[in-house]
Amino acid sequence: MSRSALITVLGVAAVIALTIGASAQQAKNNAASDLGYPSVAAALEGMRVKSGTRSSVQDGWTVVEDAATKSIWSFAPQGHPAHPAVVRRTVVQEGSNIFIQMSILCEAAKAACDKLAADFAELNNQMRRSLNRPKN
Repeated sequence: MSRSALITVLGVAAVIALTIGASAQQAKNNAASDLGYPSVAAALEGMRVKSGTRSSVQDGWTVVEDAATKSIWSFAPQGHPAHPAVVRRTVVQEGSNIFIQMSILCEAAKAACDKLAADFAELNNQMRRSLNRPKN
């Protein structure tokens, strides 16, 4: 997923912190209720028909932007080691602080799910670093 698409939906924030579950396995066990869908396939179908969302394909990933909930849903493509999987990132504001809350539903092997979680955590960290760079 491109960083520019993520920044467009999430907006520019002065402070971004990452909130993520302790492991992808925990995310796998808890995400179905967190996401509101029992499976990745159900989440993809639900987001495709949800009013007010915008879908695109970026580097093979199906990306659904939901402006109403300030969320981006990223669905792993077939052939990806973590397929089927979905990562939802949501902007949450608490006072003057803005956080990215991430939920993952991964139906692949634990190692692939753990790597998916680590990869998205790094994307969030890259975005945070770029937003915190001094402007010239």
